[in-house]
Amino acid sequence: MNDPTHDPNAPRYQVLVCDGPSCGVMHESERLEEHLAGVLSQDPDLEGRVTICRYTCFGRCDDGPNVFVHRLAPGEDPYDEPDPDVFDRERGFYPGMTEETLVRVVRGHVRTGEPVEDLVDDY
Repeated sequence: MNDPTHDPNAPRYQVLVCDGPSCGVMHESERLEEHLAGVLSQDPDLEGRVTICRYTCFGRCDDGPNVFVHRLAPGEDPYDEPDPDVFDRERGFYPGMTEETLVRVVRGHVRTGEPVEDLVDDY
């Protein structure tokens, strides 16, 4: 059986979780981050391809908690913040995330490479 966690050609993703004052405090984005880490730890395929990172602020505070799924380019450091143009170039902005919708986003977007249409929004 081919193990995708060791496949250097398997797409890797960065999940940016807003940690700004509104999302981080009022919308409890840390709870989402912890939940997602638990979900990933039970799925070796996703755990090996997804890095969770805190992001300062997406500027959509009223919509939070907000998440952005970014497909990493080969050699791109999963812990570096992406260039701001990534938000305009890629469809991966998900506002108003809950534990359930975040799991849907990661399992859908990361597994298929396609945004979850009923949840994704323009940045």
